[in-house]
Amino acid sequence: MLNNRITSVLPNMNFSKAAFPKKVKSAVNSSVSMPSNLKTPNSENLKAYIPSFNAAKTKPEKLTPQQQLNVVMSKLDRDSLKRIENLDRRGILLDKSSNDGSTVLDNMYKIATEPRIKGLSDKLILAEVIKALDNPYSITQKFGDIPIPVARDIARETGKEFPNSALNITSSSCVVASMEFNLAEKTPAEFVRFAQGLSGADYCVDKKVQMSSISDSFTSGIWMLREFETDCTLSKNWEDITVKIRPDRNAIVRARVQTSYKDPGERSCVDVLIQSALLNLGSQNSYNALIDERQGKFNPDKSGLTDFEKNFVEEIVFDKPKISVVYQNLDENGKLIGYNCDLSEMKQHILSSLKNGQNVIIGYTHLNKDNVVEGGHEITITDYITDENGREMFICNDTDDNIDRPIKKPVDELLPLIHHAGIMKNALTENDVVVEPWREILSQYQQLINNGQQ
Repeated sequence: MLNNRITSVLPNMNFSKAAFPKKVKSAVNSSVSMPSNLKTPNSENLKAYIPSFNAAKTKPEKLTPQQQLNVVMSKLDRDSLKRIENLDRRGILLDKSSNDGSTVLDNMYKIATEPRIKGLSDKLILAEVIKALDNPYSITQKFGDIPIPVARDIARETGKEFPNSALNITSSSCVVASMEFNLAEKTPAEFVRFAQGLSGADYCVDKKVQMSSISDSFTSGIWMLREFETDCTLSKNWEDITVKIRPDRNAIVRARVQTSYKDPGERSCVDVLIQSALLNLGSQNSYNALIDERQGKFNPDKSGLTDFEKNFVEEIVFDKPKISVVYQNLDENGKLIGYNCDLSEMKQHILSSLKNGQNVIIGYTHLNKDNVVEGGHEITITDYITDENGREMFICNDTDDNIDRPIKKPVDELLPLIHHAGIMKNALTENDVVVEPWREILSQYQQLINNGQQ
């Protein structure tokens, strides 16, 4: 019987970690053993910058969900079998929250039966996807170290010197890791569709997005897509676009390393691909996953995404209009001199978004004794409670805390530290005070472009 489950028989402030370093222990293991297929380069071997595939794509058979599940189960280890039974019990396997209407199980079946990029494992991708769906709080931004023998092998294959800076990285992907968490927690079918598309033969995922999700003005939306160098196609009715979201080529190297050499607490191969794709989308296709740096016109820093870029990526990925509301008022030296609205109004913005079923990604600051910003970080607020002592608490997820469960943060302590937050437009009223400094920056940038063309 199939209802909601399948009965199965189981055996601007650039809030980046690179910009605001927090040391992550990650030692290079120079004595790690090499897989046999990496020891001697040949035409069938790892190609560091070019995706190659294990088999030709075949026309998929039309199977029932139970038949799909049986195929997927044949690829799973004992832990994953227990987790997928839990997903089945919760009705997640038949969830259709994807952009194209496909289910979680549809996309798992594709992972199990269609070619993956060579060097990646369909079994491991399934295991990582199932783990993330079973517990989205397990998603992390922690980079894995690249063993020296692997670095030497890549350098030999490519004929290029391998950058020492890539061996151990302090992650700047807190923003996109938070988005990945929201994909898995809120739209599980879309999360698996991303994992399937980014690890498959196309090395990308197509996303249909309403133009109204990007901007109230059609011309402004088109201008923004152009300036972000977005690979997209406009529909005939001009009401929506189809965006191609893809990681940079260096993400293949990272994903392959995390397939063979992942240590506890590090990103999975799925995390690598999704986070790299979202960083690439927000940085105007300039991200380099090998060294975790980006270029691009909207950020003078080489790491992470600004609040403006973050907002653009969120609107594309979730197809919902958002406003990046800036709450803290900082002077030119980064000193906190006030707030752009009352803390009670800030709290209401967040609570309204939560009531609308939306998590809220916030960027908060670390202040020194003189109220000068010394760093910052992005986390996700997922809920709000009053604890047993009557204290108001935000339930949060932090992709950089080595904790794979929700954490609590006192509302009265967190609110004064929030610099910006991505707020759903329908969570705001016309009386709300909303400050979006990026609009002025964007207007000035557009004016410079126009003047240069005259």
